[in-house]
Amino acid sequence: MKNTIYHKAVQELTEKLQAVPYETLSISSYNKSYIKGMIPAIGYFLKIYATCLQQGIAGSGKSPRELTMIDFGGGSGFLSMLAKSIGIGHVIYVDLNPLSVQAAFRLKEYTGTGADLFLEGSTEQLADWCRDTQSKPDLLIATDLIEHVYDLKRFFSGLVSINPALTMYFTTASTPYNPYVKRKLRKIMDSCETGSALSPNYFTKRYEYIRTQFPSLNEGELNEWAHCTRGLTFGDINNVIQSDLKPVPCDPWNTCDPENGNWTERILPIQKYRDYLEPYAYDVIVSKGFYNEQRDSLIKWAVCKCLNSLIGLTGKMGLLAAPFIIITCLPQGSSCKSDNPLST
Repeated sequence: MKNTIYHKAVQELTEKLQAVPYETLSISSYNKSYIKGMIPAIGYFLKIYATCLQQGIAGSGKSPRELTMIDFGGGSGFLSMLAKSIGIGHVIYVDLNPLSVQAAFRLKEYTGTGADLFLEGSTEQLADWCRDTQSKPDLLIATDLIEHVYDLKRFFSGLVSINPALTMYFTTASTPYNPYVKRKLRKIMDSCETGSALSPNYFTKRYEYIRTQFPSLNEGELNEWAHCTRGLTFGDINNVIQSDLKPVPCDPWNTCDPENGNWTERILPIQKYRDYLEPYAYDVIVSKGFYNEQRDSLIKWAVCKCLNSLIGLTGKMGLLAAPFIIITCLPQGSSCKSDNPLST
C-alpha cells in the first residue's frame, strides 16, 4: 500500500469523526468526556495508528485483506475504524470496560465503519475466543495501554498463546528516555501515591487494607508495610505479609491502584520488555514517536515541526526528545521492521 492511501484514510476518517454528534449518541458520559478530549487532535492520533498499521502490514508478507488484527484496549474504537478503512480483512476489538465496548459499537453503527467483532474482556477472553474459533490473528496494536498492565509476564504469556507468531505494537507516552516526560509522569505518580490527586490515595488504600486485614500490627509496622508494598494489589499485599517477606519496590516512583492493579503511567526500561518476551523468542524494537503539528498558533506549529525534524535526524539521540515511543515485539526471524528501529 502507498503512503498516500494511509494519508487519505486518515484525512477522511478525521473529517467523519469530527462530524459525529457525540452528545446525542447513546454512549456513557465517561466515553463522551474521553472522546471530547481526543477529537481536537484526532488527526494526530490517527497518524500514530496509521504508523503502526503501515509497519505491521508491510512486514506481514500478506495483503491487508488477508490479515486479522486485534485492537487491544480499543477504547472508542478509532483504531479499528482506521484499520477497516485501509482494508484490513478482519478486525477484533477488545476492551475490559463495557462502557467503551458499547461506545465503539455505537460509533460503528453511526459511521458504518468499525471492528468486525467486539469482545469485552482481556487476554483470557480473547484467548478463549481464538481457541474456540481456531483463529490465529496476525497483528496486535495497543495504544496507551501497556503502561497500565499490572502483570506483564502473564499478559505476554496470554498473547503469545493466541499465536506464537503474533506481531505486536504498543505505543506509550511512558518513555524511559525523555527526561521532561519522565519528570512530568513522576509528579503524577507521586500525586496518586501520597498526594491529593485521588481520595483516598494509593498509600492510604494500602494502609487501611493492611490495618483491616492484619489488626495485630502496630502503627510502625502498618506504615512500614504500607510503604514497602507500593506497586502491589491487595491480593499480593496479603500474600507477602502472610509470608513476612517485605518486598523491595523496583523504583521509588512507579505505583498502582491496589484495588485493581492499574499502574499510573508506569515507566519501565526497555530491557524489562525484552526479559518478559525472551522465553518466547521475540525481538523488541523501539521506534521514536513524533509531536502533533496541528496547532492553533504558528509558533507552536513551528516548534513542533522543528522538534520532529530533530527527532528524525538524530538517530538514537532523538529518543531524548520524542514524546512517546512505539514498542514493536516481533517473533525472531520476522521480516517486519520499523522505519526507525533502535536497538537500545
